[in-house]
Amino acid sequence: MNLSFKDLRFIIKAIEHQINAYKERWQVIEDVDEDEAADLGNDIKFLELLLADMTTSLAQNTGRENIAYEQALFEALEVTFAEWETSEAMTAEEACKRIRVISDKLSNNFERRQQKLIRLSA
Repeated sequence: MNLSFKDLRFIIKAIEHQINAYKERWQVIEDVDEDEAADLGNDIKFLELLLADMTTSLAQNTGRENIAYEQALFEALEVTFAEWETSEAMTAEEACKRIRVISDKLSNNFERRQQKLIRLSA
């Protein structure tokens, strides 16, 4: 599978979000349900290893030529995940629509930045 920077960064943020959710749940149940706590602990460790692999892959496979795009994407994802943490659950369709809106905004912002840089360098 060939994933873009955007794909990898989004997956990384989603994994980080899920790890935090599992850790919060684990703290609530660790003394109440040992079996679920053990399962959550295993899932957390798995996700942490997956996160490390994804982060390494991102670092190795991403060129530095799109730094402005990468930074804009990172900032958009940070804001989005912060909003998601305080919002109610959404369907997969709603999540896809939201991702599409973020992607469109980001692409438009990136294109404007690129045009501005071209004008400034001319």
